[in-house]
Amino acid sequence: MSPKMLRSAAGVAAAATLALTALAAGLPATASQRACGWVVKSSPTKGSAMLNAAAATSGKDVWAVGDFNVAGDYKTLIEHWDGAHWTIVPSPNPASGRHTTNFLGAVVALSPKNAWAFGFYEKATTSFRTLVEHWDGVKWSVVPSPNSGAGENALLGASATSSTDIWAVGYRHEPGHRRTLTERWNGAHWSIVPSPSVGSGDNFLFGVAARVGGPVWAVGSDSVSFGRTLAVRWNGTAWTVGRTANPGGGDRFLQGVAVPSARYALAVGSYLKGNQTRALAQRWTGSGWSLVPAASPAADYNSLQAVAAAGTANAWAVGIRRATPGSAFRTLAEHWNGTSWSVVTSPSPGNGDDMLFGAAKVPGGGFWAVGSSGNNTLTEFHC
Repeated sequence: MSPKMLRSAAGVAAAATLALTALAAGLPATASQRACGWVVKSSPTKGSAMLNAAAATSGKDVWAVGDFNVAGDYKTLIEHWDGAHWTIVPSPNPASGRHTTNFLGAVVALSPKNAWAFGFYEKATTSFRTLVEHWDGVKWSVVPSPNSGAGENALLGASATSSTDIWAVGYRHEPGHRRTLTERWNGAHWSIVPSPSVGSGDNFLFGVAARVGGPVWAVGSDSVSFGRTLAVRWNGTAWTVGRTANPGGGDRFLQGVAVPSARYALAVGSYLKGNQTRALAQRWTGSGWSLVPAASPAADYNSLQAVAAAGTANAWAVGIRRATPGSAFRTLAEHWNGTSWSVVTSPSPGNGDDMLFGAAKVPGGGFWAVGSSGNNTLTEFHC
């Protein structure tokens, strides 16, 4: 299974099972949204490439991570925005040679000299192994990270509250099923923190959000009852399972989460309604998770892949939409104003599939969204 399957619109459900239209016609944007709007910023491409996540410390220090394909072999891809241009920054690939995979699906940025990227790698004769890379202001280097057992181990989401408190989440493979995986950095080393899984089937964590002083939420999916949403909360001592909403008939996923305040969180994803995939959004306000209607402008497929929040009344979720089966995927962006989600037009510049997988808030103002456009990277900015 290729890394692209892990995050692509067509492959999220398949990844969980296997191992892991036209422009949106939503509610009208506000005057300020129309004045800014989402704008494509040119980014370099190295082979067949995609960006899966972004993080920023300022308007002149933004990171985006992903992978690119060279003759069937997948390599890590890390790009940096300096306020004017995106450039590729060399990054390690622990798996080399033919039939190998190196994948980055998450990134956190703490300062211009301290950033982390997360994913997995796979050699031709091994299972997925966790991959953690660190930026020290000069270069990216691999930092040892633990694995649980000899089966698949993958890190798919990350969040940080300080240089000595960083979380990464994903999944691990036990005999017969996949279970949640959470790891924590204490300033000196990474260690596995026991995390719950629901039922006896597959469990995945795709995203995590941590806030200074708490809480920490990680979200994903379990395979109980045709696939249910999953959210687990760190209470300072242990992870506990939260009660989430599960609309529709199955294939329910929470892909991303943001925690803009101590008693407020937003999670986004998708669910299956009949034979159509619909955007999914939920909100936690201190006592439980509840559904908040998300817009699904496309008739066939709508999925929110990531969310970033500047406050309880200002958040963006990004993802993918498709008008009809077999047509091209197009970008999807929705804005949260504290009361409701509404679609705001986002560019789909390519002739092939255009998809957004990651979102990041910029301290001081603005949001980035990253993904892919055909075989090229795609980065978009909203002021």
